Amino acid sequence: MAFSSHRGAPGQEAASDMPWRADDVIERSRQRSMDVYRLDPGRGDPPRILTATALQDHRVPMEDLLDVARSGMESLFLQIRDAGYVVLLTDAHGVAVDFINNPLLDRELRHAGLYLGSCWSEDQEGTCAVALANLEQRSITVHHEEHFRAPNRALTCSAAPVLGADGRVIAVLDASALYSPDDKRSQHLVLQMVKSTARMVENAQFFRQFDRHMVLRLAGRREFLEVATEGLIALDEGGRIVAANQAFLQSVGRTPAALSGAHVEDIFDVRLERLFNAAQTHPESLALRLLHSGEQCFALVRGPRQFTPVSTLQRPMARTQNDKALRELAGNDANMARNVQQALRVVDKGLAILLQGESGSGKEAFAKAIHEASARRSQAFVAVNCAAIPDTLIESELFGYKDGAFTGARSKGARGKIQQAHSGTLFLDEIGDMPLAMQTRLLRVLSEREVTPLGSETPVPVDIQIVCATHRDLNDLVSHGQFRLDLFYRLNGVTLVLPSLHARTDKKNLIREFLQEEGRVLYARAGTASPHALTALQTYHWPGNIRQLKNTLRAALALSGGEPIELEHLPVNIQGAMRASLPPPRMSSIDIPMSPVDAAAHSDRDVLVRVLWEHQWNITDAARSLGTCRATVYRRMQRLDIVSPNRQV
Repeated sequence: MAFSSHRGAPGQEAASDMPWRADDVIERSRQRSMDVYRLDPGRGDPPRILTATALQDHRVPMEDLLDVARSGMESLFLQIRDAGYVVLLTDAHGVAVDFINNPLLDRELRHAGLYLGSCWSEDQEGTCAVALANLEQRSITVHHEEHFRAPNRALTCSAAPVLGADGRVIAVLDASALYSPDDKRSQHLVLQMVKSTARMVENAQFFRQFDRHMVLRLAGRREFLEVATEGLIALDEGGRIVAANQAFLQSVGRTPAALSGAHVEDIFDVRLERLFNAAQTHPESLALRLLHSGEQCFALVRGPRQFTPVSTLQRPMARTQNDKALRELAGNDANMARNVQQALRVVDKGLAILLQGESGSGKEAFAKAIHEASARRSQAFVAVNCAAIPDTLIESELFGYKDGAFTGARSKGARGKIQQAHSGTLFLDEIGDMPLAMQTRLLRVLSEREVTPLGSETPVPVDIQIVCATHRDLNDLVSHGQFRLDLFYRLNGVTLVLPSLHARTDKKNLIREFLQEEGRVLYARAGTASPHALTALQTYHWPGNIRQLKNTLRAALALSGGEPIELEHLPVNIQGAMRASLPPPRMSSIDIPMSPVDAAAHSDRDVLVRVLWEHQWNITDAARSLGTCRATVYRRMQRLDIVSPNRQV
């Protein structure tokens, strides 16, 4: 017996007993476009393209399918790209959730709507291949003038639905070209390739969806069983059918509901024990006979995969214990508090997290805190700075290598950062600086969930939480062809923007906390600073953000010898910020002995003299105002050659 496909060539598909003609389907769609949707065929605007935020609402529910479909899309694109085709994958609403194109035609393709986020539903565009493949559940080509709207009539589009185990459309695969011959028959081969790829995607998704079940892989001929999957059946541990693909359902004339729950021994002349044995010993194939027809078929049996997701390796602790580090990072800033809330909502949900913010704004600390708040916290947190690794080394650094892979390689090879992060979190800092070639390999790792070390042909499964960070505008990099759009959407499952230190409303508290922390590191006691020094620290813009603040405080504490930090212990540019914020000094008729100074750049001497003058040269009061002791004030006066007017001769 040979299982018949549920979708053959146009005019031959057996979705019903009624004859089917593509021309009739197209004509009915044109009528609906006019009568039901009231579309204007002469409307000249291009197809609508969703914003990145709106597109994520369509992509997130399809993450598993996107992983599976990507390999099929790439294989199809390699076969048809030289003829000018692009490959789209849409959801059941007609929104393109993934695509592969020629970057040289990027502008033209976007204008034509052959782009990520474009909308190809019948109520939006009228008659088009994606809409009809979805509505009719058949593969179809809509060629040139068959499109309803005028802007689409130069296109040729061939689409096939991707069906789930329940028989519903879960996606549509489409191959479209801007330019093609007038004769529609020129698209016949492309349509067959699209249809074949859609079926492979269906089967791969079936295997993934039922990877915890025994799966029978069926074919009508033993010779093709290894290379051509026709029927697929998933069984529970008791031998009852959980699901079957559309090819098998059609071959036995059953609906999903009618077959679900039936025992495998009621369908085939085989004992369940034999299937269990086959799953363990992996014979070449089993010869089976269908009881309802007596026809023979052949099967390979795949046993259920036994694995425990990382999320169940360790029972989550109370949230109050897990998220302490993350909540501490929020401080009293509203934007950071919002970031923490969003991070806690998506942690352990399998979504990649993209952190954006200026250099030094604490992206790595935030990534570590996310890791600590997750169920992966007992596993490794591996950080990789994509900008710090030379292009020639980043491949081996990320993916590892086998012994002898290249000159100078370790004799036993080395595990890459991705493998080191297995079961844990991989933090890719400065992802915007990753070379394009490595972006392609990283995309495949994320899609296939496996990594192939250099010099090896054996992929290694990996399970990692991805957190990325960048200070660059990835949208801008994408538009200039410096970052892959498909990788961008793979990485920003949720995007969190960390504010700069200058923009944080709790900057004053942060400075005091870091000052105390650095003091404990250097001197085992909390660090302090004079009011003027604190004012200078709070006034400064901090272009290097938290990283610059911590380094500055540590250096100032070292220079102060453990005593309170004075203005003189801070870098000149920070002192300048303080002086620029001070009001002009009061004028006095008393001749205060001081050297002339430049009005645009006051010295430490000016500040101390002003404080002394305000306190009538009372050293005790001046020291109290500066937050220091009398001895320090006297020491500074001597060093700066400041003499009290009361002592002048």
